[in-house]
Amino acid sequence: MLSIEKSIKLRKRALEIMPGAQSNLGQAFESIEARVIIKGKGAHLYDVDGNEYIDYTIGLGPGILGHGNKDYVEALKRQLENLIYSPIYFHSDVELELAEKFVQHVPCAEKVRFGLSGTEIVQLAIRLARAYTNRPYFIRFEGHYHGWMDNVLGGLVSDNPIGEPFAIDTENDPVHTQGRSPYAFQESFKIPWNDIEILEDVLAKYHDKIALILMEPIMVNAGCCPPRPGYLERVRELCTKFGIVLAFDEIITGFRVGMAGAQGLLGVTPDLATFGKSLAGGIPMSALGGKSKILDYLLDGKVIGAGTFNAAPFGLSAALATIKILEKNNGAIHKHIDKMQAKLTSGLKEIGAKHGIPLLIQGIRGVFLCEFIDIPIAYSPKDLKNADVETRKKLATVLLDEGIITPPRGRWYICGALTDSDVDRTLACVDRAMSML
Repeated sequence: MLSIEKSIKLRKRALEIMPGAQSNLGQAFESIEARVIIKGKGAHLYDVDGNEYIDYTIGLGPGILGHGNKDYVEALKRQLENLIYSPIYFHSDVELELAEKFVQHVPCAEKVRFGLSGTEIVQLAIRLARAYTNRPYFIRFEGHYHGWMDNVLGGLVSDNPIGEPFAIDTENDPVHTQGRSPYAFQESFKIPWNDIEILEDVLAKYHDKIALILMEPIMVNAGCCPPRPGYLERVRELCTKFGIVLAFDEIITGFRVGMAGAQGLLGVTPDLATFGKSLAGGIPMSALGGKSKILDYLLDGKVIGAGTFNAAPFGLSAALATIKILEKNNGAIHKHIDKMQAKLTSGLKEIGAKHGIPLLIQGIRGVFLCEFIDIPIAYSPKDLKNADVETRKKLATVLLDEGIITPPRGRWYICGALTDSDVDRTLACVDRAMSML
């Protein structure tokens, strides 16, 4: 077991002046003794006690290049040497070049607006869709995550709604929060994802009140669940038919699954799409790309999209550097991620079979779910209800003591700095851990 005496002391000191983790959604890491990290290099982290870890969280998505990528760091150093903040009525040359890159790669992006966080850029998409359609409601889905704001966080789906299918605010919700506006859930309908019949029924009744359908095109946040064959295509048809704005939340998938995002991978083009995390390789930055006819509501001031740190210069430089690195050598980083992920996932399957432990492994480039359940595929969180969550948590704890950091919820992130030796070491640790489970 690793010695973490210094981390424990610093954690105790921190709790005297800080109310826990800076992002506490679901208290995902509550059962794990905190480590105080002082350095990152490649796919590795180092704590204050001198321990080294292979990092499969990579900030829960942003660090697609790994920690301290040389080209990335050099680009940011150049920006720091001449750091400016553009007045709100002007654009920097970096912002213009980044916007052109964005429009070049993202199918739906005729124009783009830059923000700071995924949470706020989702709210801008909702506002624009309402303005464009002059309708009040949006539809969101069970298991999808669109930020921590009142109107998009949590709520349970009603199995037998009377009237409009608003979400149910209850303490049984895993991400229930006190302090929510009592009117927040009256902004949207919440229904199961991947069930086209339910969506068609809701649209048949309420399409003239719905401005927006908002979804993750691949449900990464709850099981790395893929869309059923034909599902996204049918949603696109229905939105076109009823004049509803279709928005893909690509905060995780954008620039991780490929330069064109999930919309390019799956061949379905939304009207709007939100981006963050991998967009800037770890520096705060978000973007909303979409059709000119919608985004131009910002141009004439019909819709307000304010923010002091919108298009912050350091984030712009980080995003431009990330995209240029991902473009290099015909997508070498993405190809390397594919190679490492294939080696890791096939190894995990072999180890599970060796120990007689059923595993579901599913996902997309750069992120996959490893869950203890004997099913071939999960299309929704309900398909995972019989998963052995306690064993998965035990595995994460054992691996952490061996110097392997994995998210307790079972999502593994792969960065471009992961090496064959990292994967070999990981699989050897998993093999030993499985023998103890």
